Amino acid sequence: KLQAICGADEKNFKNNVKINLGTVDLSGIDLENCAFYQDYKELIDVEKPDFIISTVPTYLHKDVAVYALNHGVNVFSEKPMALSIEDCEEMISAAKANNKKLMIGQCLRFDPSFTKLKELVDSKTYGNVCRAEFNRYSQTPLWTWNNWILDPEKSGGCVLDMHIHDVDLINWMFGIPESLHSVITGNKVEREAVFTQYFYKDFLVISNADWSLSQTFPFEAKCLVNFEKATVVIADGKLTVYEDERSYTPEISKDDYFVSEMKTFLDLVIEGKDSPITSAESVAESIKLAIKELKEAKYL
Repeated sequence: KLQAICGADEKNFKNNVKINLGTVDLSGIDLENCAFYQDYKELIDVEKPDFIISTVPTYLHKDVAVYALNHGVNVFSEKPMALSIEDCEEMISAAKANNKKLMIGQCLRFDPSFTKLKELVDSKTYGNVCRAEFNRYSQTPLWTWNNWILDPEKSGGCVLDMHIHDVDLINWMFGIPESLHSVITGNKVEREAVFTQYFYKDFLVISNADWSLSQTFPFEAKCLVNFEKATVVIADGKLTVYEDERSYTPEISKDDYFVSEMKTFLDLVIEGKDSPITSAESVAESIKLAIKELKEAKYL
């Protein structure tokens, strides 16, 4: 049951939202029995919900999550987890201290294409990984409230907001690299783009992310993993395997990964089904890796 919403009234909540992935239409949602609040603490104190979904700006993630967890409420908090390692650790500690569930919205862990790719990496179906690339490009995000997302002190910039998708995939699939080399640019807006090489014992991963592109540039994301016996590409939501003699698209689930993500969270809350894919500790490792990029990068 959708019990309450904080941060909007009913009229504003139902306005169409235009983001980099297209326009989101919320007009069809039934809000007849839904209460509206402007203070998340009041919502939690009055409604006492079983769980909350926190989609507030990044700089508020820790405060909202910790308050909810300390008041006995399970939390699904959007990515990125938080702006600092210390904030991530405080969120995890609050979940453990109150025996409540905390899950972070790293949605691509639930994308059937990437779950298939992880399966291929883990099983070594095509041999060992030789090299991998993750690229993500977008027009400058101008759709947020008061442009908070362009303030790196509030969002972490492109590195923690958009690049974090690929950082988390890299961590989830390959683990933490032995070392890295990173370059961050700020020509149009601060921390607008990041270009990183991750060095593993036997292979190299490259990840590029840039949200300084022109406003007519369409959002674009692509992944390539070169194995010993095949090359696997994910582009436009489609996974393709290229072998020397043929190329093909394997059968994978067509489930909407946002729906799968929320079903997994509900299983976590209702049945206590912990798993590596829902681990807040694992996502915190991704934040540590991204922050390492921020600290060690060459800034241009």
